[in-house]
Amino acid sequence: MDTAVALLARRDYSRGELCSRLAVKGFAKTEIEQLADKLEAQGIVDDKRYANTLVRSQIAKGHGPARIRQSGLQKGLSKSCVDTAINVADCDWVALARQRVQKKYAVTNDPLDSKERARRIRHLLGQGFSYEQIAAALDYDPYE
Repeated sequence: MDTAVALLARRDYSRGELCSRLAVKGFAKTEIEQLADKLEAQGIVDDKRYANTLVRSQIAKGHGPARIRQSGLQKGLSKSCVDTAINVADCDWVALARQRVQKKYAVTNDPLDSKERARRIRHLLGQGFSYEQIAAALDYDPYE
C-alpha cells in the first residue's frame, strides 16, 4: 500500500494505470485488485475525475476528441468513461480546430491552394479532429 500511496502522492492515476504500475513493481494480481478496490471505495482513485481532468488538459493542448479518446484508453480508462468526459466538456471543437490551425500556420486572407489545404487537414487529423470539424474550421465544402 505504501507504494500505491507514494505513486498517488505525485499525481492522480486511473485505476488501470495504477494497477499496471503496481504489477510492474512485482505485486500479486489479487493484492493489486484488493488495493485498487479499497482506494476506489475511499475516493482516492476515481476514473471519472481522472477522465475529466485528462479531457480538460488535452483540450488546453488543442487536441481533438479522437486523440483525447485514444489518450484516455492508453491511460487505462474505459471508452464509456472517456466518452462521457468528452461530452461533458462542453467544447466547441470547430473553434478549437480553427485556433489550432491559426497557431500552427500563418493566417492569410488568400484562398488556400490544394497542397496547403491538404497539409492543414493532415495536421488536424493528427490532432484528433473529425473531417466535419476540419471542414467547418477551414471554411470549405469537401464535396465541391
